[in-house]
Amino acid sequence: MLGFHGDHALSNGENLNKQGRTLIYYNNIRFKKILSKDILKIYKWRNEKSIRMNMLNSKKISYKEHLKWSRSLNKDKKNYSYIICYKNIDLGLASIKQIDNLNQTCTWGYYIAEKSFRYLAPLVELKFISIIFEKKGIRKIWGQTIARNKAIMRIHKYLGFKIEGILRNHVKINNNYENVILTSLFKEDWKLIKNRLKKKLIK
Repeated sequence: MLGFHGDHALSNGENLNKQGRTLIYYNNIRFKKILSKDILKIYKWRNEKSIRMNMLNSKKISYKEHLKWSRSLNKDKKNYSYIICYKNIDLGLASIKQIDNLNQTCTWGYYIAEKSFRYLAPLVELKFISIIFEKKGIRKIWGQTIARNKAIMRIHKYLGFKIEGILRNHVKINNNYENVILTSLFKEDWKLIKNRLKKKLIK
């Protein structure tokens, strides 16, 4: 999580289901490798105000800082980032961070920069969680979310995340100190609920 969230996400899958096309939506969501042609686009996404204001680090970053991050992508075995795609449209960024192979834990985050596609957030999150647990050997995902980002917190709770605690007045955003909510989801819990969630969200 790390604050990587858009601000117009749905709180659950109800509106998606009404459209009757969620299976098509779900099947067309992909997470692809970041290429050199994507670097400038990600830089612009990252510095958009609607994205930054939901990050723990809400400051604009320099292009030099961004290039340093991009050069580490192929070398870093504890952090992975992907472009979120719907069909052939690039929507945003998803990341797995601080992988601890000994304890089989990681943190994570994503954002959907393209505002007209933020309704896909529940399905993006559902699919990315599945990838983390089923392909990365992780038993626990933990995260930190700005408390006022209530839309994304509703999605997390709907998909099984539990609140572990609150860091009060923890980060400064726009000259205000914000609370940060600590959340987690265990693989054994995910196994119990994932089929039910898929039946509800994917029709």
